[in-house]
Amino acid sequence: MDFRDSILGRMAGFLYRCMADQAYTMIEMTDGITRVFGYPRSDLIGNKVRSFASLIHPDDVALVDDAVLSSLASRLDWSVEYRIIHANGTPIWVSETGGGVWNAADQLVYTEGSIINIQSLYTRLDARTADMAFTASKTTEVLRTLRSLKMLAMNASIEAARAGTTGAGFAFLAHEMRALADQTEETASSIARGRQA
Repeated sequence: MDFRDSILGRMAGFLYRCMADQAYTMIEMTDGITRVFGYPRSDLIGNKVRSFASLIHPDDVALVDDAVLSSLASRLDWSVEYRIIHANGTPIWVSETGGGVWNAADQLVYTEGSIINIQSLYTRLDARTADMAFTASKTTEVLRTLRSLKMLAMNASIEAARAGTTGAGFAFLAHEMRALADQTEETASSIARGRQA
């Protein structure tokens, strides 16, 4: 198998070359647009059925336009993350790297680059954020319980003092309960601070 075809067949995305216009009119694309995003390549070439711009999530259009225009003005490549709407309607996070191509007369003739599906990264980040939120909520519950335990230890110390020498063992137990609660509270507070950082 041809090296180029083999590599492109594994790519979770596609390469493109397009006009430097508002619709991002595609001149050429590799078949990853079909394999990964569900759109026939022929539908997008020359905006035959739809423009590439129409695939960009409406909330992300301005972000993409700003990245492309500012980079072209500076003659630099752009790198931007945004969502493409899959043919089935699902938004998919992608990472695009691209740049302009100028001719000998210093005129911008087209742009080109790569667009890679990074949805799995965003899915993992969302899952990790959810885990962190769950841990933070459990840490808050632990802190609340420890405060109750410290109050219980304080009350036990008071009752032990009232009992005199017969309450000495209970006083020791209350002291140890409070020391354990203090130590655990410091650990839980440290975890909570780390989650907020």
